[in-house]
Formats: sequence, C-alpha cells, structure tokens
Amino acid sequence: MSRLRVLTVCTGNVCRSPAAAVMLRAAVEEAGLADRIEVSSAGTSWEAEGMPMDERTVRALERAGYPCSVQQHTARAVHLSDLATWDLVLPMTLEQAQTLRRIAEQIPPEHTAPRIVLWGQFDPANDVDAAEADMSVPDPWYEGQKAFDRTVLAMQRALASIVVYLRGELEQLERT
Repeated sequence: MSRLRVLTVCTGNVCRSPAAAVMLRAAVEEAGLADRIEVSSAGTSWEAEGMPMDERTVRALERAGYPCSVQQHTARAVHLSDLATWDLVLPMTLEQAQTLRRIAEQIPPEHTAPRIVLWGQFDPANDVDAAEADMSVPDPWYEGQKAFDRTVLAMQRALASIVVYLRGELEQLERT
C-alpha cells in the first residue's frame, strides 16, 4: 500500500504550520487515510526551535473543534536532509516556498525533491489565477487572539481540497 508524507511549513513552526498539521491530520483521519498519509510540520527559521505551539494557536484550534495541547508540539526547522524525505510540502507564504525551493535544489539527484505548493493554493476562496504572493496565509504572530482564530478558520477552507489532492496522489501511486 502506497504512503505519502506531507509537511506543513511556516516561519517559526509555532503558529500556522503546527495548526495546519493538526487540522490536516484530522481531515486525513476523517477521510479514512490516516494509515496512508503522514503529516508533520516544520519552520524555515531555527529561532523558535524547541518551543511549544503558541498558546493562542492552541486556543484557536480548540475553538474550531480541534482538541490539542501546547505539549503535543515542539518547533523544529526544516533541513536539507529532512526535506528530501517528504512528498508534498505546504508552506504558508511565497517567501517560505522560495526558501524551500532553494533548499530543494540542493537535494542530491538520487533523491526525489518534494512537490512544494502553497497551502493557500488549495483555498477555494482564492482566485485560481491569483499570483502565489496573493495566496499566503497571513502570520497572526504580532496580533491578538482574534487574528489566530481568523487564521485557523481561513486555513480550514483548504482542507477538503488538500484531501482530494492527496487521495488523487495515492490513486496515481497505486497505478504505477
């Protein structure tokens, strides 16, 4: 049985990417694909490495129906050796995507680079013709709880499309 590995990425790995991972794991489980899809998260910066998930993120997730705790996550930075082990990487912003693409260029040819697609590209509220820069998930870090709540709710919109995409990828792997 084919498996996929999905990595969500933001800057510090304490707000958006761990929230995305919590929500995507729940959506994958609800779709009956949890045994075939692994979901994790990382950041492009090492500055928050070792830190727990931001408490405002935890509150926003709980308010949206995703039970979690600060202790269930430890921030980490994505590294070249790590990046090569993922099939799909979902950054929150164009800048993060560009950083990840630069890192991916260094992956040795004997390894397959992951597909890097902005989380926002799966959001049905975004225009399909929009530029990548216009599909970013805004960083709530410098704002209050309401910004975290808005961010989590906005990120939820992409979940169904991501699951459909992942199901299609699994079906394609089964055919090859």
